[in-house]
Amino acid sequence: MKKMAVFCLVLVLGFCLSSEVLAISTAQKTAISEKCDTLRDSLKNVQKMDARTRVFFGSHYETVLSKFITPLNLRLVENNISDINLIENQNNLASAKTKFSANYISYQQELEALIGIDCRTEPEKFYNKLVTVRKKRSEVASDIKKMKELVLSNIKLTGVLRGSL
Repeated sequence: MKKMAVFCLVLVLGFCLSSEVLAISTAQKTAISEKCDTLRDSLKNVQKMDARTRVFFGSHYETVLSKFITPLNLRLVENNISDINLIENQNNLASAKTKFSANYISYQQELEALIGIDCRTEPEKFYNKLVTVRKKRSEVASDIKKMKELVLSNIKLTGVLRGSL
């Protein structure tokens, strides 16, 4: 009997720790409920700003890929020139752009779900979804940083290639 109780306790604790449900205090619940309208308005503003930022970054990196990298690759192929580092970097940039797009869509879906939660009646659910949205937004920010690094690396590698020709 005692072993069964310990097993159940371990099982319940494992479930609680494995799910990302976070307990919040009564004061936090009250604050979320009372400031629900302000929170939702702020989230809607973040959503609008993020959409503009995504359009800017997405189109910027798409332009880099289509108007710089692709023509450069075609020119290199035409002249039988190969630079494995440059090709690898360009492939990584294309993959990073794809990952950014997918992560941004996932983030936007989670943010939309968060805005749809009635934080007056479900402050805990709202808070837990907010934690998820923050993680997703952090992933998007990391993707943007990675693409920036890859573009800068591509510029350097192109300069090295140019110097060797």
